[in-house]
Amino acid sequence: MLDAGCNVGILAYEITKLGPSFIHAIDGSRPVLNAARLILRSVETPHRLDLVNLADDERLRTVLEPSYDIVQLLAVYQHVERARGDRVARRLLARLAERCKETFIAATRPDYLPAIIEVLTSQGLRFERETSSPARSVRHLVFLRQ
Repeated sequence: MLDAGCNVGILAYEITKLGPSFIHAIDGSRPVLNAARLILRSVETPHRLDLVNLADDERLRTVLEPSYDIVQLLAVYQHVERARGDRVARRLLARLAERCKETFIAATRPDYLPAIIEVLTSQGLRFERETSSPARSVRHLVFLRQ
């Protein structure tokens, strides 16, 4: 499982309770990745944490495993798009989709949904379902490899 933009690793920690065989957590902030390291230090699940600016395609390619059963990009796409532009954000999404074997989960604000759906479906993923978080107007999208 890949948690791209893992922040302090709370979600990765919770996922370890479900028994995945491996978790790879990446984030572009050294302080939050250090916090994730502390949190994940207590788990038995094999894991790896890497400091990666998600907009740096070359570095991203070098740290990613060949494939992941599950990839999640939660509330990250919009930050990359605002900071580095549409082309870079779409490239990030496509790079992560290339490594996804089964399930891709993305969360974002509604105005970014069309770009995410377009990129992921062009990468051979099928849109499965959408849920929302009314309190924060965030949409969660689930895609499956066809």
